[in-house]
Amino acid sequence: MTQVIGIGSAVFDILMTADRFPAEDTKLEGRETKLQCGGPCATALVAMSKLGVSSAYMGTVGGDMYGSFIRAELERYGVGTQYLRTAAGQQSFHSFILLNLANASRTCVWNRGTVQPPLAQDVDLDALRAAACLHLDGHQLDCAVYAAGKAREYGVPVSLDAGGVYPGIGRLLPLVDILIPSEEFALRFTGCATAEEAAAALQQRFGPSVLVITQGSRGGFLWDAACGRPLRYPVYPVRAVDSNGAGDTFHGAFAAARIKGLLPPDAAAFASAASALKCTRFGAQQGIPSWTEVIAFQKEHEGVIRHG
Repeated sequence: MTQVIGIGSAVFDILMTADRFPAEDTKLEGRETKLQCGGPCATALVAMSKLGVSSAYMGTVGGDMYGSFIRAELERYGVGTQYLRTAAGQQSFHSFILLNLANASRTCVWNRGTVQPPLAQDVDLDALRAAACLHLDGHQLDCAVYAAGKAREYGVPVSLDAGGVYPGIGRLLPLVDILIPSEEFALRFTGCATAEEAAAALQQRFGPSVLVITQGSRGGFLWDAACGRPLRYPVYPVRAVDSNGAGDTFHGAFAAARIKGLLPPDAAAFASAASALKCTRFGAQQGIPSWTEVIAFQKEHEGVIRHG
């Protein structure tokens, strides 16, 4: 049985590092180039697979070199592709990412391609019914809403990486059990002045069983609905060399930790450690650590002060 089914973005990335960000209309020599699969959903599924939780991607790629690469990379990291369709003659989602080595920031230029989003009839309901979790990232919204509705009908928890305020995203939020928005999303969607106020508003309106607000390098917090207050999780300071995929790793690691039995506060701490460790390595998916590596990293950093 596949434990997690993912529906959302899978992207062909060209990642290049440089000593600085170039000025417009100039030339700059790069340091290292990597072809990789990216996208919030796909990268989270790779994280789950690397952490010992079986996952599979459900979606569509084009019948081009980008689509072939995406499929091959998912398979290389153990993510199931039995539900991945190929649209002949269509161009897959692809992007160019420049990583600034001076501060580990990333700049992305992307192209959506010509692949049409999956439809409700493309969802394998038998696979979804048997899954332990459905993971979404807000892309492929119509299909995601349908799948989330069926998952709720089947009693399958729905996890959402709410990174962007996409048109219509409010249709999906009432169907989500594990809601993990970025601080930017929470503030924009609710119109609140602070992340804590936004968390309270999201909890009251949608009632997820777990609500975590991520705040980048500042860490983040779980929202304790019973007490009406934030519970901050640990931040692990590292020397970052590549932050690309760090947030996606957090989402995948949180889901994997919950499936393996960790309570939400421990799952958030584990996910924070996995994300930090990933930042020390080059490659959005290649750099994701294993379960044993994360546990060892946490033990090395025992006594870390909770941020905030």
